[in-house]
Formats: sequence, structure tokens, C-alpha cells
Amino acid sequence: MDRSTIRTRAAAFVLSLAMPFWAASARADDTFQTWLAAVWPEAQALGVSRATFDTAFRGLEPDFSIPDLALPGRDKLGSAGQAEFTRAPSEYLDRAYLMRLAESAKPYATRYRAALDKIEAETGVDRYALLAIWGRETALGTYKLPHDAVRVLTTLAYAGRRKELFRKELLAALQMLQSGVARADMKSSWAGAVGLTQFMPTEYLPYARDMDGDGKKDIFRSVPDALGSSAAQLAGKGWVAGHPWGYEIRIPPGSDCSLEGPLQARSIAEWAQLGFVRSGGKPWTPDQMPLAAYLMSPAG
Repeated sequence: MDRSTIRTRAAAFVLSLAMPFWAASARADDTFQTWLAAVWPEAQALGVSRATFDTAFRGLEPDFSIPDLALPGRDKLGSAGQAEFTRAPSEYLDRAYLMRLAESAKPYATRYRAALDKIEAETGVDRYALLAIWGRETALGTYKLPHDAVRVLTTLAYAGRRKELFRKELLAALQMLQSGVARADMKSSWAGAVGLTQFMPTEYLPYARDMDGDGKKDIFRSVPDALGSSAAQLAGKGWVAGHPWGYEIRIPPGSDCSLEGPLQARSIAEWAQLGFVRSGGKPWTPDQMPLAAYLMSPAG
């Protein structure tokens, strides 16, 4: 066999390996485009124009590097998951870091006193809780969100473990674009949360507020708008004026995780009957007893 024949056969062998790869890539792209086409009628029904839809997805490809995808060979979180659930409580609730953050927030409490006065008067939500949310979510605006919200929400809706949840978020993000929110402002976490206090798109639509009176609901640059929107969100989800967001408690023997989460909410009187008591031995007061509360276990 001469050398030219060997080279030709070798090239043919390389091509025979490459063709399935390109075919598979083409099939994957076709599958994504077919999926994307099925999103359009849902977006249209929500008032999204064809121009807005096409502009949002022009040249867009899924980002398979983000966590929480249902891909072969990937664990359920991928490279990293939501910090609350993947870090040890002592790391996520790092006291030294939180104390530094609280100290950094003090000047903002003074700078935005008028806005915070207005927000508290209108919503009943505590200013310190709002500053804490802003500090924790984007380090008082100093942390720059790294992702394009439309791309990551598309990826999670297309290939994530919670497709239906993120499909709704993607559709809401398209509604935000339709309403005039700039695509450049839609910088997000890997899960698609946007703005200074990290709003998911479905939360932006009902709760975003114009608190600085400029006619825009700007949760991306306006601190009063971002904090006012978070306050409206908390009030809409049951914030009770004059009470803290929660109470530290001791869990009785025999309790398990089936009691945890918002779906298991009940009155504090009912929790007391189940043996849940306040840490430090403080008794529940009569005005606390009728309040609805659910169990959270930051330490697992």
C-alpha cells in the first residue's frame, strides 16, 4: 500500500469521526431553535412584540457552564449552586463579613434617610431589613452582576432541572424588555436575578416601584426605587409592621424537615403547641401568638 493511499484512508477515517460530531451539533441546534419557536406564542400572548422577541434571541446560544442544569454527566448543581444551600452556614452567615457589611451600610442609612422614611411610611417595612438585603445581594451596589439575564434564563428554561419555573421567568424578562427596560441593564446572577436588590423577573412585574418620582421603575441604578421595590415585595408577601422578619427558636426533639418551608406556615400559637420555643427562654407574647410563620433552618 503506497503512502498516498494510507494518507487518504487516514483522512477518511478522521472524517468518519467528525461527521457524527457535526451532525449531533446541528441536531442540538435544531432542537434549541424548535424549542425557542414554541416560546414565541406564549410571549406574544403576554404582549411581547415580534421585534422584541427576535432582538432578544438574535445570536443567542445557551450557556451550559451555569449550575442547575439537567445535562448528562453533570451533578444537580454543576460547578456551583445557590450559596445558601452549598456553603456551610458558618461560611454563608460569616459574622465578621456581615459586621463589615453593616458598618458599610451606615452612611447609606443617612444618605437615603428621606427615601427610607417614605418607604417605611408607605409599606411598614423596616429600613434596616432593606439595607441588609441590598448589602447581602450586591454588596450595596459594588458587586457587578456577571450574566446576561435573557441568556441564563433561556438556558435554565431549556436545559435546567426546573424548566417550567424558569420558562415563566424568561417570559417575564421578555415583558420587562417590552416595557422599556434596556437589555444592557439586564445583568444578572446565574439564576437570572437582576437589579441592586436582586429581583427575579416575575417579582419585578408586580412589585417594582418608582420611589424617586422620576417616572421610571429603575431597580438597576436608583437606590430609592430598588429599596422601595423590595419593600413592596416584602409587604406583598405578608410583612407585618412592627415585628421582626423572624424569631430564633429551639426545635423540639422528634421534629423533622417535613415541617419546614412556606407551605407549612401556621400561627405561632400552633408552633408553641408543637413544642417550638424561643431561644434564650423568652416567652411568646399574646400579640405574637396569632402571627403566621414558617420554619427556616439555615444550619440545615
